[in-house]
Order: sequence, then structure tokens, then C-alpha cells
Amino acid sequence: INLYNLDGIDLSPSTDISYLNYPLLLNTSLEPESAAGITFQLLEYSPQTVNTKVQQSGSTGQSNGQTSGVNSTSTVGSSTAQTNSYGASVTLGESPSASANYEHSTSDTSEQSKTSGTESSGTHGRDSSASATMSVKDWGAYALVNPALKSVIWTFGQEFPWDAVECRLTNNVSSPVKGSAQVEIVIPTGMSANLYDGVSLYPPSHLSTFGINFVTKAMWLVSVDSSNAGPSEVPPSDSLNISHFITYYSGSHMLVTDSVTKVTAVHVYMDKQPAVLQAISGSSLKTSLDLGLMALDAVGKGSNSAIVGFIPRKFSLLPAPFSKAAQATPFEIFSSSNNLLIKDTTSIPTPPPSSGGFTPGETSLTATLDSGLSTLSMTLYFKVLDADTNYALYLKHWVAGVNGIKLTVVVNGDTEHAIKKYVSSLEAEGGEKNLSRINLRDLDYSSVDYADYLQLGLNSIEIQIQPIATDDANSVYQLRAVSIERE
Repeated sequence: INLYNLDGIDLSPSTDISYLNYPLLLNTSLEPESAAGITFQLLEYSPQTVNTKVQQSGSTGQSNGQTSGVNSTSTVGSSTAQTNSYGASVTLGESPSASANYEHSTSDTSEQSKTSGTESSGTHGRDSSASATMSVKDWGAYALVNPALKSVIWTFGQEFPWDAVECRLTNNVSSPVKGSAQVEIVIPTGMSANLYDGVSLYPPSHLSTFGINFVTKAMWLVSVDSSNAGPSEVPPSDSLNISHFITYYSGSHMLVTDSVTKVTAVHVYMDKQPAVLQAISGSSLKTSLDLGLMALDAVGKGSNSAIVGFIPRKFSLLPAPFSKAAQATPFEIFSSSNNLLIKDTTSIPTPPPSSGGFTPGETSLTATLDSGLSTLSMTLYFKVLDADTNYALYLKHWVAGVNGIKLTVVVNGDTEHAIKKYVSSLEAEGGEKNLSRINLRDLDYSSVDYADYLQLGLNSIEIQIQPIATDDANSVYQLRAVSIERE
């Protein structure tokens, strides 16, 4: 979320005695919408509460002590010493003469000592203190978790030079500049001193002056449970919606001179009602996530092939055709290797038909067309992670009546280069195995079949099923299997 204050761009000297419409308060939330078969567990969110409130620092303390001690020392000992010495001196010859002196000494000492002492002391003390300190910041962030909705709500607000989060009391006096759109807020004298010193009117916080951006994040563990979804039960949703709600307040402060006392003082104002920020295309901000598409593995990863065989037990949602009593049930089916998803994307005409649609069989999917339902549609989804491998689409299919079928294949929404295929063979007719092949990527530049319809990441192939002749009221098409193959 980016908030801009256009007045902050102008840095030239100004004689204005007011600061108007700067960002002041923002309230935003992330809320996952409940859906059938889906449960949420909030694992992490940020930022958490960051209180940047200005506080004074101080300490108090007291101490007292007492010390006492006793010392005593005594020594008992004995000492014995014995020394024996003797010597001799010899002189030879006349002058010059030679002389020598010999001496021997022996000493024996014996000493014994014993010392004993006692010492005792005691000390008692008590000390207590308290202190508080906080650095001065401009804005604070406060997070609140709603346990019932598993949603997170954040409030961001200016806390210096005046605290818009804490100061909410108003005297309902309208702004002399903005009128009733903004009302005066009563703030303490200390905050007023941060805005006006009797000579200069100070601006709001730097973040409010120039603008600020906020980043919020929440992470959920999403569990989809389809174990209790029977034929009469509501199937689990494969779509997850996360709504974003954003409300915004702006503020102003200015010098106002009292008409009676002629005293000039600073007054602060904020929006009486919040502005609800909206998306350009709608009244709310919403993110829709398709869990099935997000869970798909890439085609060609490992040795698994992307093949869907239309066997009833393989369907995530079993199809049901239109009837006079009920509308059709769109089908959904995944490949066993979880790299291909096929959905029924038929547009329901108005009025709805009373027959026709997709019907599951033992080994194939049957598409029935009639005068009230001339087009059926299904879409294939898969992911590709390389740009130099050839891929092809294979269809195992046939018609079950006398009327032929036209297939219109649109890859990644490219309707200008749609591929048309015509199916008129019955099952096992003609010895061609009822197999159709469409090149999705063929990088042989020398071949007339050169094509590259694919893109990195998620790809889609829409297949529209229609009768060849528009006057064919009833046409039946059967599809046994679909595959995306690396070649």
C-alpha cells in the first residue's frame, strides 16, 4: 500500500501557516472467505504490533545494608637449629708464596608451627529500581487477529509529533479550511508544543510529509476435505478468495487566532469519516486463487505423462446433463500424475436447455448436443517449464451418431489462430484408432508443421464442441482420453 503526499514534493520556502491533508491513519485487513470443505489455519503474519509511542525515562531505587565480623588467630610452634663448622689455612713457600683456605659448615634446623583461627561475618542488603525508555519514531503499527475469521487487521498511524492513534476525542468543531469533512481533535499540551513553539509552526512527521508505503503479509495453511462430499453433498470449493479492506484518514494542523482573546494557537484536525480505498474495476480488493491450478505439477517432470482417462471414479466432480428438473453439473477431473486438469467451461444459454450436456460413461465422456444447446466447452490446464521441447495434444474420440462434430481448439486464448478439427468416424471405424494429434510446439523450422502455441508457466486449451452442420439438431460426441505428450 503506497500513500503519497503531493504537497511534500514542493520543497521551496513557504509562508503557509497550515499543513493540510497529510496521511494520518490507515486500517487494512486480509480476510480469507469461508468456502465449502475448506478450513484455514493462520500460521504467520507481519508486521506484528510495533508501538513507537514516546515515553519518558526515569529510575527509582533504595538500598540498606548491615555487616558484622569476628577475627581471632593463635600460633603454636617449635624450632631447632644446630650448626657445626671447621676450617684450615695453609701457606707454602716464601715470597711470593702460595696459600689456601678451607672451611666446612653444617647446619641442622627443626621448626614446628600450628595456627588456628576463626572468622565470621554477615551482610544484608536490599535494592530496588525501575526504569522505562523508548526511542522516538514517527509511526506505529498495531496488529489484531480475529480468531473466528482467521483474518488479520492492521492499524498504522502517526504517533509523533502528535499521536493520531491515541488522540480520538473531538469537540466537533469543523475545520476552517476543510469544513465539516474534518473535525478538531483535542490533544495534550505536550503534543501541541511539538507542533508550535509560539514562533514557528512545525510540519507533521517526515513520513506524513512525503508519503509512506506499507507491506503486510499473512500465511495460512489451507486444507481441502472432500471425504464427506457425496452425490447429495456440496462439493468442496477449488477457489479461494482473499479480500482486502483498506480505510484511510488524512489529517491537518494549522494556526488559528481566537477572535475574542486574540491568542494564536495550533489546532489539529482529522477526517470525520474514513475514505474506503477501492480497486479501479470494483468496490473491493479481492484476490482469487484457484487451488487446483496452483497444485498442478509441470508436464514432463520426471517420467509421468499428462493423461486423463474419463473413468467415473477419476472425476473430482462427476458431470450431470441438463434436465427439466435441474441444471447440469459441470465436471472436473485431474490426471493421475497431477499435471493435467480438465474443467467443464460451457456457457449456459438463456433460457437454459432441458436436455444435453456431458454424461459420464464406463470408459468415456459423452457430449450430447441438441437445438437448445448447440455448443459444449471444456478447458485443459497444464504447466510447461521449458522453451525448447516439442509438445503435442492427443485426443482419443469418435462420434456416436450420423452427424459429424467440429472441434475448435483455442490455445492460451489465441482466437485468431484457432485450430479446427472435424470428427465423423464411429468408434473403431477406418482402422485409424480414432486418434487425433495437434502440434502445440514443433520447433523444426524446415517443417510446414512448425508451431509454438505454448508459453512458460500455466497454459490453457479450450475445446469447443459443435455440430458440423448448424441444422443438425442432435449430435453425440464421445471422448475416451486426452493427453499432453513430450516429443
